[in-house]
Amino acid sequence: MDETQRTRGVVSQYFATMAGREWDAFGELLSADVVYELPQTRERIVGRAKYLRFNREYPGDWTATVTRLIVDGTSAAGSMNFTVGDEEMVGLVYLELDDGLITRITDFWPEPYDPPAGREHLVERVVSGTDRIS
Repeated sequence: MDETQRTRGVVSQYFATMAGREWDAFGELLSADVVYELPQTRERIVGRAKYLRFNREYPGDWTATVTRLIVDGTSAAGSMNFTVGDEEMVGLVYLELDDGLITRITDFWPEPYDPPAGREHLVERVVSGTDRIS
């Protein structure tokens, strides 16, 4: 199995165990000193125990569905539809691995916004069939 296939397998398990709230199996995919960053809020969590606790304690009844997964070597990028309560979000995540374990996760949670005026003649407003915010 080449490095890209190995990475795809680990990252796929990451998303599956997260969605299933299988926290022990989820934790086995992370390096002891994993770094989790949220650039938009300027937050960082360092270490497996803290990151597991963050996920275990995340409030609300949420679901996450992966819509894209791109893998190259020991890096992966994905998008997901995330729902918590009545709120829908599209999340973007970047993951880095070393020796088959996830060492860095960077999550972006962009807020939807209205487009600037002046380009209405070029665009149509739609809800994407893949990454959705209704």
